[in-house]
Amino acid sequence: PSWTLQPEISFNYLGQFDQDLENGDITLSSHPGGEPMSDHTVLEHPLNVNGMITAGALTLDIRYDSKVYHQQNVEKFAQLLQESLQEVIAHCASKERSELTPSDVLFKGLSLEQLEQLTEQTSSVGELENVYALSPMQKGMLFHSLMEPESGAYFQQASFDQKGSFDVEIFRKSLDVLTQRHEALRT
Repeated sequence: PSWTLQPEISFNYLGQFDQDLENGDITLSSHPGGEPMSDHTVLEHPLNVNGMITAGALTLDIRYDSKVYHQQNVEKFAQLLQESLQEVIAHCASKERSELTPSDVLFKGLSLEQLEQLTEQTSSVGELENVYALSPMQKGMLFHSLMEPESGAYFQQASFDQKGSFDVEIFRKSLDVLTQRHEALRT
């Protein structure tokens, strides 16, 4: 049989407009916007939630098909949504520092449990910034190191003789600046 189920809820986050307003790229009109659609418009989804941030505040606009949802149920949904968002905000605000979620990292398909495990494993060397998939070269390096741990494959070493003075502290600071500037050097 052919499945013809369609989503009943549409959620559209339009973004954060504060930065655009601060930069002067766009400005808000002083004229009222009116209704975004006619009362006669047939909604593609019976429940539509549109969100955006302006003036530092998140606004959610909920539109619904009154033939599908009763007003009191939509009001209850809006109240529960607000309470849930406030719980998330309170949880995040109580943390001393921000924490990554799977949607924050580039490696796709990572579960929250896997990310928490990685964060714990790497905590001794600093804060976890991102998670990446291995590049083809890195996959080769991993393969060879697992198959032949004593192999010198992919191991390159160079030494240089220098004439004159060498300020180790300035060299260390310059490497620190480079790694702070370039994310790839922190992987």
